[in-house]
Amino acid sequence: MATQRQSLAVAVARAGLTAAATLSLARVFSGGAWVGPVLLAACIPPLAFALVDWRRWHPLVGLAMSVAAGAWLAVLVDDPTETVLTIPSASALAQFGHDLGTGPHVLRSATVPVAPLGAALVLAVVATIVTALATEAMARYLEAPIGAIGASVALFVAVSALGAKSWAFTTACYGFAVVVYLVTLQHAEVSARRTWFQSGRGKRSQLAAGGVAAGAAAILFAVTLGPGVPGARGAAWINYRKLGTGSGESVLNVNSPLVSIRAKLTGKDQNTEVFAVETSDTQGYYWRVAGLDRYADDAWGLSSDTTTSSHLDGPSNASNAKIVEQSFTLSAIDPNWVPAAYRPVHINLANASVLKVSTSIILNKPLQGATYTVDSEVARPSRQELEKVAMSDLAAMRGDTELPRTFPEDAHELALQLTKNAQTPFDKAAALEAYFQSALFHYDSTVDLGQSVNALHTFLFETHTGFCEQFATAYAELARSVGLPTRVAVGFTRGTLGADGRWHVANRDAHAWPEVWLGQNIGWYAFEPTKGRFNDVTNRGDPKAAKSGGSTSTNNTTPTTSSTGSTPTTHATTGTTVRNPNKVQTAPPPATPKKSTGRHVVTGILVALAIVVVLLFVALGVLVFRAVRRTRHRRRDPDPRRRVLGAWSEALDRLSAAGVERRPSATSIEFALRQAPAHGAGAAGPPLMDLARLHTAAMYAAEPPSPDEADAAWRYVDAIDDALRDTVRRTDRWKTRLRV
Repeated sequence: MATQRQSLAVAVARAGLTAAATLSLARVFSGGAWVGPVLLAACIPPLAFALVDWRRWHPLVGLAMSVAAGAWLAVLVDDPTETVLTIPSASALAQFGHDLGTGPHVLRSATVPVAPLGAALVLAVVATIVTALATEAMARYLEAPIGAIGASVALFVAVSALGAKSWAFTTACYGFAVVVYLVTLQHAEVSARRTWFQSGRGKRSQLAAGGVAAGAAAILFAVTLGPGVPGARGAAWINYRKLGTGSGESVLNVNSPLVSIRAKLTGKDQNTEVFAVETSDTQGYYWRVAGLDRYADDAWGLSSDTTTSSHLDGPSNASNAKIVEQSFTLSAIDPNWVPAAYRPVHINLANASVLKVSTSIILNKPLQGATYTVDSEVARPSRQELEKVAMSDLAAMRGDTELPRTFPEDAHELALQLTKNAQTPFDKAAALEAYFQSALFHYDSTVDLGQSVNALHTFLFETHTGFCEQFATAYAELARSVGLPTRVAVGFTRGTLGADGRWHVANRDAHAWPEVWLGQNIGWYAFEPTKGRFNDVTNRGDPKAAKSGGSTSTNNTTPTTSSTGSTPTTHATTGTTVRNPNKVQTAPPPATPKKSTGRHVVTGILVALAIVVVLLFVALGVLVFRAVRRTRHRRRDPDPRRRVLGAWSEALDRLSAAGVERRPSATSIEFALRQAPAHGAGAAGPPLMDLARLHTAAMYAAEPPSPDEADAAWRYVDAIDDALRDTVRRTDRWKTRLRV
């Protein structure tokens, strides 16, 4: 399929459409690690098709190049640790297929801001590649340059509908990209129609500059003044988010605190106060924000049953519980999620909704600056009450024991080993908690294991190092594998008691912990597996943290030890040693944090460039070897006739480098006598004439030339080469010899 060469300015502006549309992912992803991979994905198809256009290759070559490079990038950003020198391994391909298959689930259940890793980042890269491919195909091969905008519009609208952050910047960027593309397209069309005698550069530059400036001004006006127009913030005529049916949940417009815990613990705002709370008993509690009760596709999220209610369940009036009143003043809390001590029974916050399954309170508008009062029923069951719970009492919550079929068998066997001597559900839960509180594990908030299928295995059997997210989720998954209904609670520890009598909670107090269902009489009971944390309501967790007020250092907590000895248990299948929590053990070295995805991508690009350079040198070496061998065979041919003919072919190669080409209709003598001198043969003319006579005789004479004549022919070739050496560049001579 033949296509006209594209204007460079138009091609660049068209590539900018997809790149600008992908910037709307800033409203979906947390941090900026996604920017490099996604922008690189937006550039792959334009570069591939530009190369195809330049080399006049078939369009299918561009499609194949784009798909191959896009797949490589997607596999690389999915899990860089599973590649060898950026070359995907079998496990990397399996991981990529798994995460690509979970894309629909991510769209249904993920909550923004989403961590830029795993299935979410793969989905973004693949969507960007597809959009860029569609844009290039419509513009180049369907002859629809205006229609090419449609693909990026679809991507921009789809991503913007999922986002929850400010829209002004991303919308302005995409609008400006559309303006630049349209102006550039019009400029190229006008330039193509303009005849040679019309004035050019001045008016053309004014057209482009004026159009872009006018478009930028319009966008600036719309972004800055548009929201102030009466009715601009009114409700949508059609709420398309509620269109359609399906069993999957749609909570993408609500922030999940779990994805931002690490950023809160280690970010520059870790000391920023989130809220202050005063309690009726002056005691601090774990301020619960949400309960994640669905574990699927290697991630914890909300149950598909996201039924909401405007009323909380009232108090149970249990003898082991008391009502605690809390007065909250919020400052920098995540939008929508409402913190409270568990279990809230009444709240005076208007428009508050309750997720019935997980008893999580949400609000349909941002909470910054809000104040409210909430009453919570805080239960403190005795050890005897906890021990009375039997496995049969857990039947009502069997849904909270579900695990995916891909759950690691070695993790399940580890849980069985740890709980084999436990008689009751509480004993099993306590045994798992003691294992994570043992000296084998270490706290480090800088660890980033992600949510890959290997994250659980890495934490349990390799590094034994992480922060609350790893401790809580690993505990919950092991607990489910032995039949304990479990969910992951997300919120904050109690904070710091101020002189004003209020508990001041900062980002550094962000926390996650597991809750285990212990029957109807007890309900959901909080355990504390995280090293350096202690829940003084349930008296669970690290004893050292209890002495220091509920928590120890937020980074690299020194492991606790005990003098009680025991015998390690060998894992039945994998050979992993399961150590008794009470045994004194030597701490393994802290895990080395993984490099960021952006750094892996840069490394991958550099490695790919290095491979390309090596391949080019190898190809060049092959061409040089073939050229030298061809000349040697011609010069040393045992047949004098073929030696002369080979000398003539070699001379034509030398002259071709000087721009002296022989017409097919010209004889050897005609070429040497007239054509070659006319085209710049110069000093090469006399030896060329002598060689032409030998070539004619070798072609038509009955008798073959003598060996001396064959040697003379090659001396003429050397003379021609010497004559052209001063006028022909070495690169041109070698390009001709190598037949590039």
